[in-house]
Order: sequence, then C-alpha cells, then structure tokens
Amino acid sequence: MGYTMKRCNQCHIELAENELICPLCRTVPESNQEKLNQKEKEKPPLYPPIALTMHQYHIFIRLFLFISIVTGVVLLAVNLMNYHGFFWSGIVIAVILYAIITLLYSIQRNRNMAAKIMVQTLAAELLVVWIDYLIGYEGWSVNYAVPGILLVAECSMLVLQIVNFMNWQSYILFQIEYVILSAIPVGLYFFQIVTEPLMTFLALGGSILIFTGTMIFGDRKAKDELIRRFHI
Repeated sequence: MGYTMKRCNQCHIELAENELICPLCRTVPESNQEKLNQKEKEKPPLYPPIALTMHQYHIFIRLFLFISIVTGVVLLAVNLMNYHGFFWSGIVIAVILYAIITLLYSIQRNRNMAAKIMVQTLAAELLVVWIDYLIGYEGWSVNYAVPGILLVAECSMLVLQIVNFMNWQSYILFQIEYVILSAIPVGLYFFQIVTEPLMTFLALGGSILIFTGTMIFGDRKAKDELIRRFHI
C-alpha cells in the first residue's frame, strides 16, 4: 500500500501521508495543522484535573465534618436522655475529634512527616487518658498506653531519620521534644500518679538513647543544627 507524498515547506523533504510533522525540522505543514489539532484534542490529559480534585476534596472534608458533628450531638443527646452513670458518648466524641485531627492535619501533603507523627502522638495520648478517665480511671493510660505511644513514635522518628539520611539533622528538634514528653510521665511517677513505671522509664530511656546517638554519630553537623535552632 503506498502513501501520497507531501513536501515540507521548511526543509523541502518529502513526507509520507501519515506524517503530520516534519521529522527533520519539526515544522507542521499548513495542510496538516488541522489534523494535528484534532489529534491533540483526542489525546487523554497527561495530568488529572487538579482544580476538580481539590474541589471534591474540600466537599469531602465539609461532609465529614458535618456528619461528625451531627453524630456527636445525636449520641450526646441519647446518652443524656438514657444516662445510667456512664458517659459513653464522651468516648465516641473523643474518637471523632481524633479522626478530625487526623483528617485536617496529618494527611496534608505540605506538612512534615515528623510533625504529623508528633500531632498524632499528642492526640492519641489525650484520647487514651480521656477514655481511661471516663470508664473510671484505673491508671492503664498513664502506666502503659501513653509510654507505649511514645515508644512507637520514637521508633517511627528513628526510621524517618534513617530513611531521610540526607537531611537527618532536621529531626533533632523532634527528638528533644520526645525527651521532654517522655520525662513528663516520670515526673508523674514521683507524684504517685504513675504506679507502674517500667514502660515510663523505657520510653524516657529510648528517647534519650536516640538523641544521644544522634549527637554522637552526627558530630559537627548535629551541633551546628542545635546552634541554628537555639541560637546558642
């Protein structure tokens, strides 16, 4: 099967019928311009419609907030109308608030992953303490749950530091914050609020160990980061 030959206006080479662009100079002959435009229109978009995606995302956020608020209010009303000494709706509302924090803060792309973990850590600690308080406070939250959450967060921070080894020094400030957070339950132990201190001291020891290791192996780079952060 043969092709009708055309000639490029720019470099005067012959073009096959199925060639819309000159392979030598990339010029589009006027006779092929309309065909090329039609072909471009028929191509699927290389990128998704960002504006539409973001619009759908915001609609989902608003819908989630609306459903969450309505659910919380309904459960609170049901709990108060049938109250028998247990404020169970407070647990559900706390979980809803935790979900809202996760949705509005933690899944945002422009947030640092370490900051997301920190927010999740604080929210989870408040959640378990609140649940423990509502069901009669047996101390499991401060004795086991809070230190356990801190240990998981510290390990997660260490993994982030290893994975992002080209910028590992940026996590030093978060490590200091975890040392402080881990020291708070230790202080509660001396006030006899924490009665089972094993997990508490493990969390503090883990945070201190990770921070100390960072300073030792980081050497000058770690010290420069501290100077930059705290203007020492």
